[in-house]
Amino acid sequence: MKSYKYLIIGGGMTADAAVKGIRELDFEGSIGVISAEKDMPYIRPQLSEGSLEG
Repeated sequence: MKSYKYLIIGGGMTADAAVKGIRELDFEGSIGVISAEKDMPYIRPQLSEGSLEG
């Protein structure tokens, strides 16, 4: 079983930000990301409140 110093559960922008934050403090620690996402993290457009109101 492979082990990681850091393990992130979930994907998307939050996981990407977590990886970047870890890398700012630890350049060598291994990072594992577990997610059901089929694609690598990417920026998703935010929905405005106006579009939700109709």
